[in-house]
Amino acid sequence: MAEHSEYIHGNMPIDGQDKTFSGFVRLSAFFTVFFVVVLLMPILVFGANIAWFPALIATFIVGVILTPVFKLGGGWIATLIGLAFLTGLIGILVSVLN
Repeated sequence: MAEHSEYIHGNMPIDGQDKTFSGFVRLSAFFTVFFVVVLLMPILVFGANIAWFPALIATFIVGVILTPVFKLGGGWIATLIGLAFLTGLIGILVSVLN
């Protein structure tokens, strides 16, 4: 058995691991809020029988409220605006076709 090694506990550089874990946490937060917002809209429309556009506004407000809670940045705001725009177009299309 080795008598002594040059390894000193706690002196290993872990910058790469720290950045990887930080990125994983940020990505997990982003997709958690993303799925909450994406699932909230159909729940409000089909489960609570709220019209498309009030449900869209409520979902958008929830997304904006969750932005500082999960420390999301400009990418999240752009995603939220894109989702709201796409959902608004789909709501107009469904209204026209009915």
